[in-house]
Amino acid sequence: MTAAERREKVAAARAAAAARERRRRQLIIGSVVAAVLVLIGVIGFAVQNSREESKPVVLPASATGPDNAIVVGKADAPVTLDFYEDFQCPACGSLERTTGSTISDLIDSGDIKINYHIMSFLGDESKRAANASAAAANEGKFKEFHDALFVDQPEEHTGGYQTDTLIQKGASVGLTSDAFVSAVRDGKYDGYVAKVDEDASRSGVTSTPTVLVDGKQLSADQLTPDGLRAAVSAAAKD
Repeated sequence: MTAAERREKVAAARAAAAARERRRRQLIIGSVVAAVLVLIGVIGFAVQNSREESKPVVLPASATGPDNAIVVGKADAPVTLDFYEDFQCPACGSLERTTGSTISDLIDSGDIKINYHIMSFLGDESKRAANASAAAANEGKFKEFHDALFVDQPEEHTGGYQTDTLIQKGASVGLTSDAFVSAVRDGKYDGYVAKVDEDASRSGVTSTPTVLVDGKQLSADQLTPDGLRAAVSAAAKD
């Protein structure tokens, strides 16, 4: 091997080593950047949750039930139901569309009152809708607003519960006051909404819809018009 060939070989080895070092550094930098982005996301999520949890718990006027549930129906109704729902929950929407008229009939006849626990574990749209429903409750129109949201329930996580949409939905049931609009825009009841989730979790509720009749949870098979009427009738006899 000539001297020139040896120099070329050494130069090639150095170039290869330098290339390996560059790749190693790029991998390290890429890993660090990825880790930082993940950390930023975690911190952002934690800060957002902290902000929501740190908001004052402002109770709407009709939040007089257990765990500050929103109460609908006559105070002296013989049977009490507890409904745990999320406005984005497809199964909740199906339940309301299937049994809604039966529930309204039982309320209007004075047979039942309902403690509504509006949960928001399906994300920001659920939280916005739950806050708006609390604002509606404070104006005395919770049930009207609640039913209106479920009648036209959008698919979850599709942007169906934006602030302006919720304000328009409120207007469709007569909620046009400045107090309602500002409460929806400002997230006045965000602290209350977060507390409802915490209380439901502490009570052992892990999914929606969950329906209790005088404290006894109904099975999925009972969540029909006939099933609800039968459960209410049995509870009234106890």
